[in-house]
Amino acid sequence: MILVIVENCTILIFILLSKSQNMKIVLLLAVLIISPVLASNAFAHQVDAVGDYRIQIDWKNWPVVAGEANAIIVYVSEMDKSLEPVDQEFVSEKGIEGLKKTLKIKLIVDDANITLPLAPTDVTGMYEAPITPTFSGWSQLNFIGTINDTTINLTLHPKKVEDPSFLQFPSVESDQVEIDDFNREIDDLRGDIRELQETVNELKEFEEEKDVWSGYMIIAAIALSFAGIAIGIASFAKKK
Repeated sequence: MILVIVENCTILIFILLSKSQNMKIVLLLAVLIISPVLASNAFAHQVDAVGDYRIQIDWKNWPVVAGEANAIIVYVSEMDKSLEPVDQEFVSEKGIEGLKKTLKIKLIVDDANITLPLAPTDVTGMYEAPITPTFSGWSQLNFIGTINDTTINLTLHPKKVEDPSFLQFPSVESDQVEIDDFNREIDDLRGDIRELQETVNELKEFEEEKDVWSGYMIIAAIALSFAGIAIGIASFAKKK
């Protein structure tokens, strides 16, 4: 994200300094085009290196869908320093063993976080941490502990978790009344009842004044109020 901010600020400075109106338009368009790409790259951070070690993460099952059992896979191997981490693949022959007790991961989503132990697999240097993601979107993964004598201070970003609707075809519209909708309908009905009570009180006042025609109008208003409430109740029952 810092990269995105720096790149955008750089372009914006050029825009402000540019004397040509056409150049300002071109540079502004560049910001709009480049920003999504940079943001995507900032979040697509699944491999890096710490000291002599290359660390890579991935999801075990694809596609990654909220509510479905999955696991975070961590690959740890010796780093080939002649290449960038992203330019080399995990090699099990160079995998690092024995990290179950020395290395953990912390998954962070908004204000929530969970620390997960790494369980070794049949592949040397490959570990997994079972988890069922209940969120959709991006998350952050922090490494806690050591690899041999190297303290690990690293943050990576697992790939995006999709909402369950991602796999629905054709899309299904829920026929259940959500709790918020339920509360809103109840509040509306309560408001209608209060208005009805006020109308009844007004009717009593008119009766005391022997204003017959106004009384008839109030009665008609009451009838309309009852009709409106009945329609609201019928609509609510239909949703359920």
